[in-house]
Amino acid sequence: MFTLQISYPVREYEAFKKVFDTDPAGRAASGARSVRLFRDTEDQNSVAVLLDFDTKDAATEFLGNLRSQVWDKPEVMGQLMSAAPTARILEETAREGTG
Repeated sequence: MFTLQISYPVREYEAFKKVFDTDPAGRAASGARSVRLFRDTEDQNSVAVLLDFDTKDAATEFLGNLRSQVWDKPEVMGQLMSAAPTARILEETAREGTG
């Protein structure tokens, strides 16, 4: 399992969430097995997104789509982000527990 971990420093969470819910980069069709959205408990405008994929290639392809279709659009990013988002692909090497 591979997880794409994205950190978003957003200007206003509700505006970000509205755009996120429209799925502008096509995560639903990208092979993402699950999508989890988190907010920092100390900074509600610090958002983390975790997307799980079966392969590294699928995660890499989705990240490329996200960059070209969303992140490279100043009209979207300037309105939603207070800084550039960051991303990395993680490979799961162990899992414990049931949840």
